[in-house]
Amino acid sequence: MSTPSGLDIERSSAAYDPEVATSASSRRLNQRGLDRVRWRHDGNHPGIPWAWKALRGMLRLSWFTQFRNREISGADTIDPDRGLVALAWHTAGLVDPMAIVQSCEKRFIMVGRHDLMTRPIIGRWARSIGSQPVLRQREIDEGTTDATFAREINHRSLLTVAHTISGGHGCVIMPEGTSQINPRMMPLRSGPMRIALNAAAAAQARNRPLPSIRPVGLHFREAWKFRTDCYVEFGQEIPIDDIVDEEVVDSLLDGKWKEPDFDSVNTLRNRIKESLDILTPDADDWDEFHSWSVISHIEADAEKSPHASWSSEVHGIRSVRDRIRSGELDSEIMEPASRIQSSLKSFSLDPRSISSEGVRPSSPMTWLGVIWGLSLMLLSAPLAVFTLPQALLAWYIGNNSDEGLDARSTFHILAVTFSPVLIWPYLGFAAVAGFLTAYTNFIIWQIVVVSIICSIVFMPLFHIANLIFLRGYDSFFDFFTFLSQSRFRRSIEGSRVKDDVNTILAFLK
Repeated sequence: MSTPSGLDIERSSAAYDPEVATSASSRRLNQRGLDRVRWRHDGNHPGIPWAWKALRGMLRLSWFTQFRNREISGADTIDPDRGLVALAWHTAGLVDPMAIVQSCEKRFIMVGRHDLMTRPIIGRWARSIGSQPVLRQREIDEGTTDATFAREINHRSLLTVAHTISGGHGCVIMPEGTSQINPRMMPLRSGPMRIALNAAAAAQARNRPLPSIRPVGLHFREAWKFRTDCYVEFGQEIPIDDIVDEEVVDSLLDGKWKEPDFDSVNTLRNRIKESLDILTPDADDWDEFHSWSVISHIEADAEKSPHASWSSEVHGIRSVRDRIRSGELDSEIMEPASRIQSSLKSFSLDPRSISSEGVRPSSPMTWLGVIWGLSLMLLSAPLAVFTLPQALLAWYIGNNSDEGLDARSTFHILAVTFSPVLIWPYLGFAAVAGFLTAYTNFIIWQIVVVSIICSIVFMPLFHIANLIFLRGYDSFFDFFTFLSQSRFRRSIEGSRVKDDVNTILAFLK
């Protein structure tokens, strides 16, 4: 490896097959459902404004529920008057676009797999907010659809997205084309580049500023786990003004999709790949990534500035990765780091348990933390229990779905997102109505009216109770980390860590 990550295009673009399985849902084509998708080619957003505001508010519940800690950088540099194409690697299903949407104030138009627009519940919402379906080559190859119908739907969707972006709205695109679990990007599809170039051409035709093409780093401590940490990093804008295809402008204004110039598409693909590689783990496997993390924690602690946040860890890991690849840091440092990582993994710990002195000592305050956590959970349980049925269902479906590990957290956020409209009102109504029926002399219409009012009032209380419960949940499970760390520190493997830490410190001098 002779160049820092993100600069070695040939290496990071090398084709590889992660054997991503096709889900049963993607093999079911609902043509009538796709015909009901909202679209328009005049620069206005095809969705219903109130639906977007409602869904964004509902997703905000998931934003605070799914992630223990949330950090954002670079969102303040987004121009509110320009279109935005947010490009990110795809590693956690619907969690990925949710994290981007919650990180800035743009109204987005979404592009997704065809079946996401036709499912009974999520499909209705997807169509309401103006999401656009795409039929992949995989669906054609497997006989799910024919090439003619796929071309018709895709051109309609791509035109809608390009014109909507040119009107000043945003779009979240995952250029890999599918979600996956490996710590480095798959080869990029050409669709996102074509959308971006045609959005720029449409903006130019309307005398509007060209859209901003922004790579977004989606950093999850463990993407497929509940209550993980999330850091959304908006990178530097990718230049596009020198590769806008002038011949496309007239065709777009006539409502016809025209493919941009091949060289322009390839140039933009390379620029996007280079930018995104830097903002992803870009490791050969997760053990390598966590070994970089071990080195970063030891280095930061030795410099008396230990990582205080997940974003600090991300930048520290990136620094270690790029220095090793550029030759600034001897690659032999990975040997002791890998041994430490392997030991940590065997005790279900992560690199936060390592310092420049060896295994970090456990804080005695953790005992108070578990008592505090249990107290919060018991205090909020009477209201938090109204989320328990859908939480258990989401846990079961996520662990038994054919969508893959990367989709596991998708079911978590769906349960929380749609609880306010599908679960909470009815459970709240039933609980209040049952109480009034058993303990009061109210007549039926009085029971109904009071139950409806109470169920509405209770909804924000349910969310607050969930947040309190989750704070206790975090403290409670921190206790198990404390126990694992204590066992590791007393073990033979823990006693050997100090020697490897000293070896790493010698390389860092």
